[in-house]
This record gives sequence, C-alpha cells and structure tokens, in this order.
Amino acid sequence: MASSGNHGAAKAKDLRVLVPFTCDSLRLPDKVAEEVGAGLDGSAEVLVVGPRNKVWRVEVGWDGDGAFLGRGWPEFADVCGVEGGWFLVVRHRGRGLLTVKAFDRSCCLRELGTPPQQDVINHHLSIGLIF
Repeated sequence: MASSGNHGAAKAKDLRVLVPFTCDSLRLPDKVAEEVGAGLDGSAEVLVVGPRNKVWRVEVGWDGDGAFLGRGWPEFADVCGVEGGWFLVVRHRGRGLLTVKAFDRSCCLRELGTPPQQDVINHHLSIGLIF
C-alpha cells in the first residue's frame, strides 16, 4: 500500500488574503488574527517581513469592525513605500510570521521598498487606467 509520506502529520495552513491598503492600520480577517494568537479578548504581536528581509514587530488588535494590524504597521508601510489604492497579499507563514506582496493601482506586482519606475507610471497614465 502506498504511503502519502506525511505519516499523519498535520498539514501546515497556507492562508493568503488580499486586502486593501490603509496607512494607519490594515484590516485582517478574524481567522488570520486567531491563527497568530490574537483572540477576541486581546492583542498579539506578529513579525512582518519587509524589504531585504528586515522584520517589523506589528500588533494585531481588535475593535468593533474586527481584527487589524496596528502599532508598527504605519512604520512598515512608510519604509516599504506602499500607497493608498494598493492591494496587499498577506500570507501567514506560521508561528506569527507574515509576508506581504503588494499590487499597485495598475494591479502590477511591486517590489516593496523600491521607487516606482517612471516610464511604467507614465505608460499607465497615458492609457488612462482607472481603478
């Protein structure tokens, strides 16, 4: 009989969430917040990996609208050059470690921490993309 190779080990979750960017905080699905240990009754701290693998400590908190990345998030967003109108893919890698991919207003994948290429911006402006 063939074996699946995992011998009953629990499969790690690979949850990815697409969320709209905000400067002061970033909304998270409650499920992600619970996975990183932030229960409804309190907060937790996660590590968010940014450019050049630098790690930021960011608080996961709760309010009347649900879970969010709070303290530490504005600094991360500022250093990474993320702007309003972008969408972020937040991926929980396990043990409270989050990675982030960014898509700008033109839906292009952006490398965090790098300035926009002016020729790409001019091209998108010239064809009048509106999102």
